Amino acid sequence: MKRLMVTAALVASLITVGYSQDKPERTRTEGHRPERPHVDGQRPERTRLERQERTPEQRAQMATDALEKKLSLTADQKAKVYALNLERAEKMEKAMKSEREFRKAQMEKQRSLMAESDKKLAKILTEEQQKSYDEMKKQSRERMKSRHSGPRSRVK
Repeated sequence: MKRLMVTAALVASLITVGYSQDKPERTRTEGHRPERPHVDGQRPERTRLERQERTPEQRAQMATDALEKKLSLTADQKAKVYALNLERAEKMEKAMKSEREFRKAQMEKQRSLMAESDKKLAKILTEEQQKSYDEMKKQSRERMKSRHSGPRSRVK
């Protein structure tokens, strides 16, 4: 009887531990359209249409067409929805351009600060230490490059 109770407790604890394990994170393709297969871990080339940036007018027209199809808009509604979508698309275009310019300026500022810091550090380090430091920077760049060139693993 004692063995039976110990065995039952052991089985119950194993089952509990099994269910308490973390579930794996959902991959990007679950619940979404499947991606094209990757060759050698590289992202596939995008088609011309995917690569092409659309104008605000094109984006507004696409959004309006989608709503017309799903909501059966009247001609008057479609015109008003297009005007609204165009206004939003133009504001978004301006905001994205401003953001890109800001990020570019920030990156340039960071690069110049790093270059200045590296020059000062070079005056402090010995020749051997400088070689080691340069190698560390090279490895760091390669890790970053490999991290950004592989397939994406997280959902945005």
